[in-house]
Amino acid sequence: MSLFRHCLASATFVSFLLAGCSGSSSTSGSAGADAFYVPPDPLPSEVPGTLIRAEEIEPFSEGSKAWRVLYVSTAVDGRAIAVSGMVAAPAGPAPEVGYDVVTWSHGTKGVSDPCTPSRGYRSGFHDFYDIAPELVAEGYVGVSSDFEGLGTPGIHPYLVGPSEGRGALDIVRAAQQIEDAGAGSRVVIWGRSQGGHSALFAGEIAPTWAPELEVLGVISAAPASEFQAIIGSGAFLPGARGFIWQLTVGFEASYAELSIEDLYTDEALTAINALLEQEACGAEVGEVAKDFLNAGFETSPLDLADWMARLDENSPGNVMTGVPILLIQGEADTVVPILLTNVLAERLCAIGDELDYQVFPDFGHNDSTQQNMSLMLDWTAARFARQPASTSCEQ
Repeated sequence: MSLFRHCLASATFVSFLLAGCSGSSSTSGSAGADAFYVPPDPLPSEVPGTLIRAEEIEPFSEGSKAWRVLYVSTAVDGRAIAVSGMVAAPAGPAPEVGYDVVTWSHGTKGVSDPCTPSRGYRSGFHDFYDIAPELVAEGYVGVSSDFEGLGTPGIHPYLVGPSEGRGALDIVRAAQQIEDAGAGSRVVIWGRSQGGHSALFAGEIAPTWAPELEVLGVISAAPASEFQAIIGSGAFLPGARGFIWQLTVGFEASYAELSIEDLYTDEALTAINALLEQEACGAEVGEVAKDFLNAGFETSPLDLADWMARLDENSPGNVMTGVPILLIQGEADTVVPILLTNVLAERLCAIGDELDYQVFPDFGHNDSTQQNMSLMLDWTAARFARQPASTSCEQ
């Protein structure tokens, strides 16, 4: 049994979110903070979105309120689980129908509990701590899931779309149960990088997973997609190898038929296990992985049918989304190259999505949201106003 299977079985370790993180900070680590993330056994309910507990935290800005939350969601294998996250709301009284909600899906943070966003971890990228004040200033409730297994028991199923999408939708349901938050049922979904992937899946599954929520649009910036291409070319690029290591760990944690022992050399497996034991975050994983030629593969996932099937089903754009999508990409992005997003955009158009694909020549990965907040807020306001959305797909 690999260390990953052992950790999943014992529910004592949090696993990999894929790399790309730079300098970091964390304001958490107290015994009280740690205790918050320990779910009751049994859970109070198996109904997705049930609020387990909410704890007020320092507001993200003046004139706002904020909480960290623990709520019920559903694991990839169908088990009821606890997931954590954050909620921010205007301080004033909510309108009768509740505030409109933006659910933000975060980018890659790291591999273990110390890297959990709601515990104060920041990876150096534009994140909910930056975004929440702007959402509240517009009169929205902002919510952000940590995602399954990050901060709570179990291995994080990194880039497993249904898991991410459920987390992003279920936290809206949880926020509705905080009386002082005043969250309504109208929702726009945002995300970048891993979160862009999550946002697309949340939009795809919303009609069946959370039909009571009125999802009106999806903004996906520099999303992870085209996993076959990432693995096929990324194994030869030192900077991408940490991404591949963590993607395969997340998939192994999610699907019983997959094992990283079928993929890697003994030397690579030893290095990955050591990183888990060290509770490494993304930059540390990438620093180790870059020195392994061909990502340390003995057999590529692309040569194994079970791995190929799971990679395909977790690339977004296989299911039509029934609401408008704004897809944002920077041409100077070296984390998610524009060639991958171009392929995704073509597929989204081909399946009938109402897609507005906007490309920015000089923007890098972080810029896709940080430099586009006005665009994102205007587009979101238009969705809540039920205005027609533009499309870049050929009619």
